Formats: sequence, C-alpha cells, structure tokens
Amino acid sequence: MKQALVHCVNEGPSRHLTNQAIRRNDEFATAERKLLVMWFVLGLAPLILQTRSFLKFVTPHKVTTSLVVPPNVDQKTVNMTELCPALGLQMAQVWWNFETTHYYDTQQGRLCHIVSPQYNCHGNYVVGTEKSKASSQAPTSCINNSFVAEMYFYHGTIGFYSFYEEITGTYCTTDRTIYGRIAGLGTFDINGSLLARDGGSHGYRMSYWFATVGTVWILYRAIVFRRSYVSCKRFGRKCDELGENLDLNTATVFVYETMRLSAHGAANYHRVVLLYLLVEGIMSDLFLLVATDEMFAWLQYISFGYNLSGLVLLLFEMIENMGWLNERTRLCIKRLLFSYESSLFGELLSAIGQSHFLTSLSHSDLKDSGSTARAVSYYVWGLVGHGRSLTRAGDMA
Repeated sequence: MKQALVHCVNEGPSRHLTNQAIRRNDEFATAERKLLVMWFVLGLAPLILQTRSFLKFVTPHKVTTSLVVPPNVDQKTVNMTELCPALGLQMAQVWWNFETTHYYDTQQGRLCHIVSPQYNCHGNYVVGTEKSKASSQAPTSCINNSFVAEMYFYHGTIGFYSFYEEITGTYCTTDRTIYGRIAGLGTFDINGSLLARDGGSHGYRMSYWFATVGTVWILYRAIVFRRSYVSCKRFGRKCDELGENLDLNTATVFVYETMRLSAHGAANYHRVVLLYLLVEGIMSDLFLLVATDEMFAWLQYISFGYNLSGLVLLLFEMIENMGWLNERTRLCIKRLLFSYESSLFGELLSAIGQSHFLTSLSHSDLKDSGSTARAVSYYVWGLVGHGRSLTRAGDMA
C-alpha cells in the first residue's frame, strides 16, 4: 500500500499517514457538510433565537396585583423627586433611563408612574420601606442602601401593541437606580394615548396583533431557511460527486445567497412588507435584551445584529432598485458595506458593543425629552427615538 510522508511543524519525528486516512479526513470535511455547518450558524441559530423571543412574548401575562392602580385613586404630583426618586433601571448590562410623571397612594404602597420618553415606555414601580440585601448587579456602594422594588412597564412599538415586562429587584438610594431581574414577559394590544393612561388590570392580557405578525414572520423565515437547506444539500452533494472542494469563504457566500429574504428582481412593495416584519423582529430583540442576562444576553445581541444587518441590506436593495446610484458608486458601497465578510464582522461588533451603545443612548439628551414627547405625543416621539437607535446601531452592524 502506498503511503504519504508528512513532516511535523515542530520538526519532531516524521509520521506516516496512509491514503486511506487522508481519504477519511477528506470525507469528513465534505462540501456538503461545510455548507450545512454554515447554514446552521448563519441561518438556523438566528431563527431559533427569533422563535424563542416570539414564544416568550406571545404567552398571555398578568400584571402583579400590587402594581395595578386601584379604581378611583387620584393622581398626585407633589414632591415627586423625594417620594419617587428612581431615575433608571439596570438590567442585562444596560442602564435604561426613565422619569416619574405622577404617583398614587394605595394600600399596597406608593405606586410611581414612570415614562421613558424616547422609547414610548410606560409603567409603575413600588419601593418597600425596609432595607434589603442588594441585588447581585448593584455596586458595592449599594450594599447598605438597598430596598425591595417591584416594577412593570409596557414598551410601545410601531404597531398597535406593546411589549410587557415585569421586574423584581432592589432600589439603591446611592445612585437612584433599580437593579432587577425579569419576572414576567408578554405583549398587549395597546399603544398611544391609551398606553399613557393605562394603570394595569387584574385579568390576563395578550396581543393578537403580535401573535399574527410574529407567526407570519417566523413561518416566512422558516420557508426561506428550508429552501436554503435544500439548496445547500443539493449543491454540496453535486460538488462532492465532481470532486470539487469548497473553501469557507465560498461556502459562506453561497449560504448567504440562498438565505436572501427578498428574491432577485423583487418589487419594492415586496421589500416594504419585509421591512415592516424585520423592524418588528428588531423591536422584539431590542426589548428582550432588557430581559436577558449572562450568556443568553450575548446570544440575543447576535440575533439583534443579524436582524440589523438584514434591515440595512434591505434598505440598500430598495435604493438600488430605484436607480438612484450610478454603477461605480453602487458597486463601491456594496463591496465596502454589504460584503459577507463585513456582515459577519458587523454582527460580531454589534454583539460586543451593543450594551455600551444602548447605555450611552440612555445617558444622552434623549433622557430629558419628556416635555417634547408630551407635546408631540409619546407614540410619535417613540418613533423618533427608535429611529435614532436603529440608525446608530445600523452604523455599528
């Protein structure tokens, strides 16, 4: 039997590798397997994360009784700075700003109504009267200055529904921040002025809008990825039959092309529908970032970056289809910003820097824009705030 002589890199003794062993190694790293691995990493993993987000939010939820505003209780605004001093929420490595607009004195305690103007977020929180052990997320300065806190809020979207989140944790008097962990998630068909006036209820709530749109989006992506899987299997098998080897870059390009959300030659109104579905997916990812800690937070950031890359690419395709760019400019932009290497780098960069970006946005001048939001409506100002968030995040991705 013929043998191939292979020398070790460390200049140690040579070893003999039979042609059969080489053949087994080649058979393991076949073109078909390379394509399927890339398909899983680039396609199936983000789809699993998106489905996980959808299932968490579509489940009916119920607001904790102690956070629901009782009927016939008057709003109060006297001494709000002293009675409702919290200025922000720390969760999932991100600090989120809010301001108190009014409060209610109830039997359960003082319910403070909060608003995050640039995100169209509304909710209530209550702080206990006795000191408690500080949250694990709180700094050392909060060890002897923490009180039990409960909170819920709704995050308005571009559609007629809002994301719901309930939080338990501690309030630190040192930095006036609530440090919390997720206690409940959901969605509810409410937005605009109705959301601003909502005080909660004792029954179960859910969003039929989100259930419908989310189901359509998940099914559409599942169909696209099934088509991509079949294409990868067929192309990989054909390459193996012809003895053609695929490098990693070629496999990545092929998988990306088979996972296109919009077909080549699609009309722009098709892309507008996909654009809306993508934005809704990004909104759910953005909101779930607040609710995710530790390892799953990084996975959620990757899903967020993946959807952002798809959004930017879809917008470019719409501009490209309108013929606004000459050929030289179009190719330059496409190669520089929308190559597959840039897309992967952007998704990784988004996962690494997104928490710092969101925190910096909460510390920006937008946190003091409550009066503007009340003047133009929270819904409109929420669109402006989310647009600014997506624009800056898109620059990263």
